[in-house]
Amino acid sequence: MIKNQIWLTKSYLSYLANAKTRYKVHSPFVFDLVEKVLKDKTEFPEFRKIENYKKNISRSKTIIETVDFGSRSANRHYTTSMEKVGNIVKRRSQQKKQARLLYRLSSYFQPKNILEFGTAAGISTAYIKAPVPESKMITMEGCASLADVALSNLKRLKINNTEISIGDFDVTLPTVLQKFDRLDFVFFDGNHRREPTLDYFNRCMELTHEDTVFIFDDIHWSAGMEDAWNTIKKDKRVSISMDIFWFGIIFFRKGVTKQDFIIRY
Repeated sequence: MIKNQIWLTKSYLSYLANAKTRYKVHSPFVFDLVEKVLKDKTEFPEFRKIENYKKNISRSKTIIETVDFGSRSANRHYTTSMEKVGNIVKRRSQQKKQARLLYRLSSYFQPKNILEFGTAAGISTAYIKAPVPESKMITMEGCASLADVALSNLKRLKINNTEISIGDFDVTLPTVLQKFDRLDFVFFDGNHRREPTLDYFNRCMELTHEDTVFIFDDIHWSAGMEDAWNTIKKDKRVSISMDIFWFGIIFFRKGVTKQDFIIRY
């Protein structure tokens, strides 16, 4: 844990040294996105609803068995543990600033087909889905008991038209992708390791189009994740990348010069 915090601190200092404000961004598309989405301070009604609910369930002392196929499983295929639901919500849900940005990105781009890797307790799912209630969304979760918690939370928040796919992403992703004709918005937050991240990226690429948005969580979490992010943004199919430290956002827009931005957020 200490080693990881040292890595994050060094990465963040490097990010600050290289990040630019919106006034130094010369791409009209990116400037507009920064101005209307990243810098938007609107207190949408859904924020209070979701955040009050999150605060309440963060107190839950219900204990469930969790299965983790991601970075916390280290060199094993998966790990299991007994945890309080409240602790899971506090530890594995997006922080308010990042969660609100997911909402604004979804609201801005109005995706009709959404895929999420890693719903955890369903909080990030609620933020993404709330501004586009008629959209189709599938969110994936490796742990069945945690998926049950997420489903219950989404029902209480009245987040509909959302399916939860349960199981190891390596196994479930091909079937999930067959349920989409195309992908408009993908949030990668399920496995913070280099190889799985690149694998999921390449699989999802088959369903992208010019207006697709990919968002990668924790791109500076580790050397492996930074390497994955650098590989992704160099991909010839990617036209624009935005590094806002906690998230990496990529676009596939046609007719623009390939550009990489590090934006102070």
